[in-house]
Amino acid sequence: MSRRSIFLLAATVVLLYFSLIVFMLSPLHGARQVYYSVGHRYALRGAAGVTWCKEPRYQPAGPSGRAVALASFPGSGNTWLRYLLQQATGIWTGSVYMDFGLKVRGFPAENVTDATVLVVKTHESPPPDQFKAAVLLVRNPRDAILADFNRHLMGHVGTAPISAFKMKSPDRKKSAWAVYVSKNVAAWEALHARWLSRFAGRVLVVLYGALVRDTRQALLDILDFLNHTVPEEDIYCAVVNKEGIYRRRKKLQDFDPFSADMYRAMAAARARVAALITDYYRRHNITDKLPSIGDLLAQ
Repeated sequence: MSRRSIFLLAATVVLLYFSLIVFMLSPLHGARQVYYSVGHRYALRGAAGVTWCKEPRYQPAGPSGRAVALASFPGSGNTWLRYLLQQATGIWTGSVYMDFGLKVRGFPAENVTDATVLVVKTHESPPPDQFKAAVLLVRNPRDAILADFNRHLMGHVGTAPISAFKMKSPDRKKSAWAVYVSKNVAAWEALHARWLSRFAGRVLVVLYGALVRDTRQALLDILDFLNHTVPEEDIYCAVVNKEGIYRRRKKLQDFDPFSADMYRAMAAARARVAALITDYYRRHNITDKLPSIGDLLAQ
């Protein structure tokens, strides 16, 4: 490696480290910097930019001690749904990850995976015996893959510039974006197939399109699945405040980064996952709650 390459690598590392420090400290310089303890955990009250319908808390773990998974492919709206559930119930949601940015901005139960949280975020395959049930949030692969690409480059709410979609891959044969899409279409299909075929517990499928179109009903269906009842005014408050700070605003309206081949691959994957969802619900005799597959098949 040349001196110039070493210098550029070192400068990049320093810049990323400095940016991380600034990012972590920035929320702590606003109003309402009050911490309170819950057991051995500490949570940020009134996280920057978030107004809660009621003060969130942890819940009793219950006899089983096992949590409910909130499973999804990255970019499917998991963080937004966690926010909605925290608004509606006043109970923190957890995660198998430790995202420090989320931890100080409204999700203090990052890395909490027991039943003291309402649901636990995961983008992984179902682990044996960790979860008693799962809410599977499914989003059209086009939008999920694009959202996750934006997250990798610009964080939870930013949008990548058009130039990012035109960068060449290391072998210079394809764009890095084309390689990314090919890899993630397969990963998108595989993740949903595993939760629908390998997970031993109950699964509730929530389609992102339905969550956007009728947020109130989607929340009621999830809370019914969780056997958790909340007053109507709490549902109303969650819906009124549904935008929050973790729903990415769409851009690139005049630029479509997907090619015809990409659309064909995604359409085939969507159709197979839609068939798996239909088969799962029919096998478990819950056809009365069969989600509208049109929300998944739509572009």
